[in-house]
Amino acid sequence: MSDEPNKQQPVEPPKRGEAAWRAHRNEIATRNERASRLARARREEGYARLLARRREAELRERAELAKRPL
Repeated sequence: MSDEPNKQQPVEPPKRGEAAWRAHRNEIATRNERASRLARARREEGYARLLARRREAELRERAELAKRPL
């Protein structure tokens, strides 16, 4: 049997100085981008639901008006 599947990745030493600062800054930027995408998707979904409700109300109103005698 081969030991390759059981090999572990070498542990990186902790970053220091500017490298640590850049890594931390990149983590924050990645987290912010993910949060922005999620928030945008939620807003778009809410807007789509609002438009669907308005469209349904408009169709109901038109149907009621079409039933009325002239």
